[in-house]
Amino acid sequence: MSDKETIEDPIHEQIRKRAEVETLKQKVQDDELLIRARSALNKLKQIQENDKNTEIAKTINYGQMSMDEIDKVRKENRDYMESARNKMRFMNKDFDNIVPFFRKNLILVAGRTGDGKSTTVANIIRETIRNTHPDTKKLRRVLVITNEERVEDVFNRVTCLIKGWDYRNHDKFTKEQIDEFDKYIVSLSRMITVIDNNHGGAIGSTATIEGICLIFDNLIQNKEYYDAVIIDYYQNIMQSRDNPGHAPWQVQEALANKLDGYKNVYPSPIVLLAQVNPQDAEKKTPFKVRIEGRKSILNVATCCMELIANKEDRVTEWVVHKSRFNGAVGETIRTGYDKGQYVEWNDEFRAKVAEWKAKAETDALNKQVGMPAPKAIENGEDEPNE
Repeated sequence: MSDKETIEDPIHEQIRKRAEVETLKQKVQDDELLIRARSALNKLKQIQENDKNTEIAKTINYGQMSMDEIDKVRKENRDYMESARNKMRFMNKDFDNIVPFFRKNLILVAGRTGDGKSTTVANIIRETIRNTHPDTKKLRRVLVITNEERVEDVFNRVTCLIKGWDYRNHDKFTKEQIDEFDKYIVSLSRMITVIDNNHGGAIGSTATIEGICLIFDNLIQNKEYYDAVIIDYYQNIMQSRDNPGHAPWQVQEALANKLDGYKNVYPSPIVLLAQVNPQDAEKKTPFKVRIEGRKSILNVATCCMELIANKEDRVTEWVVHKSRFNGAVGETIRTGYDKGQYVEWNDEFRAKVAEWKAKAETDALNKQVGMPAPKAIENGEDEPNE
């Protein structure tokens, strides 16, 4: 290698590195420009939408209602009253005069992690699809929009409710039970549709506000009417495709407004699962403050319950914080918990729980003194649930 080549190589290397830096700087500038342009476009759309609504408001007649307006209100009122008269059952009869499970209702069910939100989804589905529509005489259908559960878990939980199996210890299910899960996925799919966060390959389908809106807009446009829509769950919807810089509270504020609109136009109740922080030691923190995320969701909900699980006694308390049935506000409903199903909390169930607890104490004592453990109880048999 000549002296000249030795001198030139470092120079060429510096030039190459500078070129790479300049290329990277240009790419960053282009990306920032794209982000600013997208943000400006979204703001422009919002301004145009506001201007459009302002112009509409200017042309509205605020005087006496026309006959067309009166007829529209009468029809909507008749449809609403008919839906209320034929309201569906929400899980079991304990909720009959508590939960307005019919159209134009947004029902918020909030609980702490592990207290049973996924179990609640399965129970709502099971009770809904076991009944037929009074007009079509067809079995009712449920749409589940989930950013929490896997699609197969939703089907498996419902299958276990139907079969009387306990959906835990997944490695303990037999080959015959797994075959049953396969069969039930096929049959249940005629009544249950599950949309997850990667539905059809579109990431963000159920965790972005735009994804949620696209689902409802598509359903309305195509007149695809389910008997109930369940969203699981609220706090996981924290991103915006159009406004990626929005904080989660901004997304959830917009989501609350959107759901308020959809509940009034989509002809089925919407059930929204949510996370709630535990009560403080003095139990003085209002429920609205304990809801994780934007608190405005409680303003647009027509019914709100907090579920509190007492796993030792196999009982779940449902505290009613808001309801269209005003007399129900402040009430606490108690349901038993048996293999994933919420059942009536009566003397018979409490006696059954006492037997379970006595057996658990005996087993613990036998283990302590070195007695042989009893034969393990497999999934599907009579065993207390976790």
